[in-house]
Amino acid sequence: MPLAGGKSKAWRARFERVLALLGTAHGAWGEVRLTKTGIEVEELAPGSEDDLRHFLESLVLEANSDGEPGSTKQAAAIHGQDEPAADLETEMTATFRGFANGQR
Repeated sequence: MPLAGGKSKAWRARFERVLALLGTAHGAWGEVRLTKTGIEVEELAPGSEDDLRHFLESLVLEANSDGEPGSTKQAAAIHGQDEPAADLETEMTATFRGFANGQR
C-alpha cells in the first residue's frame, strides 16, 4: 500500500510504536512492515481485505494524530505522568480512545 507524501523519521517512529502496540499477529494476514515507499503486508487470506484495510488505516491515523488531543503524550501529561513513565496500557487506551472519537 503506497503512502502519499514524505514521512518524517518522527512519523515513522510513531508508526512503528503503534504497530508494536497493536501487534501484527492476525490469522488473516502475515507480517506488516513499513518501507520507504509504503506499507507491505505478507500473506493476505481471501475475504480479509476489509479487516486489513481497517487495521492499516488505524495505524496511519494514529501515527498522524501525534500531538492532537487524545495523543499518548497529552494523555500522559493530563494524568501527571512523564512520557517515559507512561506504560503500555496508557498508550493502548489512548489508541482505542482515538478510534472511539471517530478517527478511524
